Order: sequence, then C-alpha cells, then structure tokens
Amino acid sequence: MDSEKMDEKAPVVVNETPYVADDVYPLHTLDHNPNYVDWVMRYNDVLDADMLKKSLSRLLEIGDWRKLGGRFRYKPDGMLEIFVPGSSAGPRENVSFTHNVIDSTIGDHPIASKLPARTVGPSLHLVSPESRPFNGRENFPVFKEMTEKDIPPISVHVTSFLDATIIALSWPHQLMDAMGGKALLAGWSSVLAGREDEVPEVIGAREDILQHPDIQKQDKEEFILEKDRLSGASLLLFQLRFIWDHLWNGKREKRVIYLPKESFLKMKDQIKAELAENASDVENPPWVTENDIISAWAARCLALSESSSRPITVLNFLNLRFRIPLLARSTGVFLQNICVGTFTFLSSKLARAPVSEIAVANRQHTAEQGTDIQGRRLMNGMMKDIQEGREPRILFGPSSAVCMVVNNVIKIELMKTAQFGPAVIRQGESSETRRNPPGTMISYYNEYLDHMYDAFNAFVMFGKDYGDDFWLGGALLPRAWKVFEQELKKM
Repeated sequence: MDSEKMDEKAPVVVNETPYVADDVYPLHTLDHNPNYVDWVMRYNDVLDADMLKKSLSRLLEIGDWRKLGGRFRYKPDGMLEIFVPGSSAGPRENVSFTHNVIDSTIGDHPIASKLPARTVGPSLHLVSPESRPFNGRENFPVFKEMTEKDIPPISVHVTSFLDATIIALSWPHQLMDAMGGKALLAGWSSVLAGREDEVPEVIGAREDILQHPDIQKQDKEEFILEKDRLSGASLLLFQLRFIWDHLWNGKREKRVIYLPKESFLKMKDQIKAELAENASDVENPPWVTENDIISAWAARCLALSESSSRPITVLNFLNLRFRIPLLARSTGVFLQNICVGTFTFLSSKLARAPVSEIAVANRQHTAEQGTDIQGRRLMNGMMKDIQEGREPRILFGPSSAVCMVVNNVIKIELMKTAQFGPAVIRQGESSETRRNPPGTMISYYNEYLDHMYDAFNAFVMFGKDYGDDFWLGGALLPRAWKVFEQELKKM
C-alpha cells in the first residue's frame, strides 16, 4: 500500500500488535484564555460517584469528544495543542476524578451548611475560602503543571453527604467556553442514561469554524465601537486608573445572590410601568429583556457604591453561536471559545438613574452591537490581533469609567442540563418539599481555583432553578455588596 495514501487515523501494526496512533488536535485562535472555569454544582440527592466517573470517561472516548480527554502540550513555536495518547501508551485517565465522602448531612456540616441555598426571600451568600474543599481537589494544578505532569484538562471533584452531593467541574478556558460546558453536561447525561445515540457530533475540532469564509467575509458596514476604542493616551490613562483602583480598593469578594421569582417579577412590573408612563408612544413603550433588567440593576448598584461620580462601562458577553447564521443552523456542538461582547456606556448621571432607564440604554447598545455583522467585526479584529502576536484590543468607552463584566448564561439553562437521575442512590430531599426532579441541580456558582480574581468587577447570571428563581453572583468590592444587600432588603 502506498504509505502517502494511508489514512493517518488508521490502526498501525507494530510487532503484530495493533494500536491507534496518537491523535493531535489544534487550539483555535480565540482559545487563549489561561484561566480555569470551575462550576460548583449542588444536588439534593446522593449520587453514585463511580457511575458519574465511568459515564463521563466514556463520553470522552466518542468521536472528537476525545479532544477533551487529551493533554495540553507546547509546540516548538510556543503555541499549544492537545494530543490524545493512543492505546499503545497503556491505560491513561481522560478525566481527573476525585471523591470525598462525608458522614454528615449537608445541613449539619459546619462549612457546607453555609453554602448558597434557597431561602424564604432574597438573600446574599458569601463564598468563603472555607468552602475550598468542595470547589476542587487538593493541590489543584495550575496550567503549567497540567502541561508538565500529564494531567487531563477536565477535573471532577465529588463530595458526597448523607443527603446531598456537590460536583465541582473544572477545565482551562482554552478548552471551551460555557456553551461547550453545557454540551459536555448534556452529553455526559446522555451517556449516563444509556443513550449514546443522542450524543451530538463535535464540529470544528480540527478546523476552526471561525475561519470559515462566510464568517471571515469583509463587510462594508461601519464598526460601531471603533470610535470608542481606547488607544494611545486614553488607553494609558485607563490603565493607570485601573492600577490605582486596585491598589486603593483592595480585594473583591465572591458572593451569590438568590433572587426568588416573585421578587424579580415585582421589579419587572415596576420597570414596565415606568417605561409605559414615560414612553412617547404609549401604545409601544420600550421593550427590555430579563438580561437588560438584571444588568441595569447590577450596574446601578455598582454606581451607587462609588464615592465619586464616574461613568460605568458594562461589558456583556455575547455568544456568536446565536448570532451568526452558519453557527445557529448547526446541529452539532462547537467545543471552543466563540464569545465576544457588547458594551453599554453609562454616563455618571445615567448610571444612577432608575433601573428602567439603564435597562433601555443596555437594550439599545446590545441591539446595535449584537448583530451578526457587528459581532463578526469585533471577533475578526480580536483574531487578527492574536494572530499578529498582540493582546486583543477590546477596551472601549471613557477612560475614566469603572468597568463591570456581565456574563449571562440564563439562556443555556445549565441547571436543567445536567440530568444525573440514573446515578441517584438515595433521594436527599423529600418529594413533599423538593421542586426539582431527582438527580438535577438545585444551585451552582463559579469559583476561581487557580488564581485570586483581580480583574474588572464581575457579575454573573448563573440561571434559573426549577422554581424559576434566579441565581446570580460575582466578584465585587465589599462596598458594592453592601448596596446589593440594601436593595435585597427593600424587596
């Protein structure tokens, strides 16, 4: 057989023992964020940890899902790639899995009892450093260790109580974004339930879909944000303010907000009434989304916590899977990073105005910047910067602004995606009081295992539970959390 025509994935025979050669996957252009994603997921049932491990490991043996079970390594040019060891290398774990059993109910445990949980009304929960044992295994590796010590990129740490289970799922952001994580949870659930035929195909594991001609095509439409790009003296001034703020203000705290459905609906009704009352066209008052309302509320709380009247810039993450037609039509999953952002610029006066006014501004900015063309213009600019060896130039707005990053993952329904019912050993909460099906999440939050968060103010909309109550949170200064606490008390 002509060796040049041989399928490079075909089994190779050495000493009459067949083996599959190592498989190598590239990292794509936007897969450059070195930080970890860590979801700490709480279940009100006792789950079989061994079943969870075996089903996830099996998922990472199917097709190009194998990419997630490989190993990061550096190429000679300093860029990263992922290689999947062949069977000739011997047994290799494709998931770092650890399990801790605690002989106590979660409510009786001195630390676990303080973890975020549903309350009678709105509540604010500190994510204490004491909760670290539940957020990931001991000696959690930094990224450099992962590349040097043959460690799989996905880590799962399970803590079993007598009536509950906490699952911490972690991976380096280079691997994929939150939508990739959702796909992982969905595929994991399908394998656990014995429905491997429902596991979707991975698309673009070897070729970056963002390099497709339909996505890279040049558009004549003006890039709206260009006039607001920080560069030169304005960028330098912004950076100096950022450094000064960090030196002066100290560390941010991580907290989780439980916002019952009823409390949010009251806020929403009040905002709708204000918009109708102030509308120039009474028949067609401005329309705003849940994201606009919560983003506006968070931005106002941040503004009210500032001692000086400074403008606020809100960066809302934008997932291009929902905006670019080529991606939206896909029936498979993209295990990569496909997010950019939209920017809402709030003057010092507007940032302290009623939530309804801020929400309208957020809707206007998102509508202008969140189109297919505008999203691709920003993304292609970022990709060009990375390919030319520069950090992506994604800072926009007034140089004097206080920045807040808002990540809304409500739409992808993570709490309803991980369906681990087949792994339930014992129901933890009785059927009389629970609101969720067995083996489903009741809450979760993000953690930063590999570093102390010290970037911009961060606010996250984690999602809704089975009672349609909201789970929110983030990393903000203590003075900002005091304003949130006051607002929650008013509710």
